[in-house]
Amino acid sequence: MAYSYEIFFTGRDDPRNGCIVIGEDTKPVFFEFETQYLSPSSARTTVSSNRNPVAALDWLNGSLGVATIGDREIPMAHLVQQGSSTSARRFTSADGRQYEWRKCHTDPGSYELYSGPNTIIAKFQKLSQATPIGPSHGTLQYSFSHDLLLLEVLITLNLNRWLDWTG
Repeated sequence: MAYSYEIFFTGRDDPRNGCIVIGEDTKPVFFEFETQYLSPSSARTTVSSNRNPVAALDWLNGSLGVATIGDREIPMAHLVQQGSSTSARRFTSADGRQYEWRKCHTDPGSYELYSGPNTIIAKFQKLSQATPIGPSHGTLQYSFSHDLLLLEVLITLNLNRWLDWTG
């Protein structure tokens, strides 16, 4: 599959904290995921785009809590619902369309995003490489140009990575 755009995961290789996503599609792309621990039982991950907060993930007791994406509030569990197989998780976008992240069987650190049963619209690969913007620990290649969908894709990808990372 040929993808139109590629962005890079830099900073810390932690899907909740210190992860920076940078690149360019139809315009420059810059997202940061920063987590603050508010108490022993709660934390908040702020997702910023170009240094402006665009979403928040409120964690309770180290588990999934509530996501606020723009003016939409949704339980995080709804962003990682069981998909078409045990290695897939789906979410419903703000526009009502369903998408599904599926782990790649040949590369367990990689994921493909499906729109419909057989249409791949994005792929995340975990790999260390030098890039024009410095060292990167992953890439996201995608074939859509929609700001809100990209935000939802990055949030759901990092939720999937975190869930798989923490077991």
